[in-house]
Amino acid sequence: MEIPTTIYLTYFAIQKCKFKDISPMFFSMLAAIPIGTIFLVSIDEKLIKITMSILVIFFVILIAKGWRLKLVITKYVLIIGGTISGLMQGATGMGGPPYATILLSKGDNDDLTRGNILIMGSGLVLSALLSIYYFNLFTKEVVLIGVIASPFYIFSSFIGSKFYYLSGNKYYRNISLFVLGLIGAGTLIISFFEN
Repeated sequence: MEIPTTIYLTYFAIQKCKFKDISPMFFSMLAAIPIGTIFLVSIDEKLIKITMSILVIFFVILIAKGWRLKLVITKYVLIIGGTISGLMQGATGMGGPPYATILLSKGDNDDLTRGNILIMGSGLVLSALLSIYYFNLFTKEVVLIGVIASPFYIFSSFIGSKFYYLSGNKYYRNISLFVLGLIGAGTLIISFFEN
């Protein structure tokens, strides 16, 4: 579902990001995703969903309140953030909040921050696909949902990208946080009602 959108957004991200600056985070994230996927196949699904939801809500609140890391964002902070993102991505499919929190804390301009975040997201999608394939987690249901949802996902990403460049960079952060918060809260509530 995410592959066409990832390709589309990566093209723009490459023009804006500073890969050399985020490479420690990127490669530590890639290395940690398979370990997170081992957790996914080893731990109760309900526990994973509840943990994922709480972490997403936690990071949304941190980012929404404007919280930033008070320390200098060194290579080691990037490696730790990338590792946490990779573990969360592999285990829950939500690896973005930790790296987004750190990249937003760097204080770079909006375009550079967005480019760096998009490149990290591209790495998440591509490596997650490999992990899911390796652990044989592609089911007919997963593929069917991906095929059905892809056109909506692609269209939404296209509109969101155009909106960002028109004037959305003022609203991009708040809309993204709102949607992430809804996803986290919705998943948490649904998890409590599942058997």
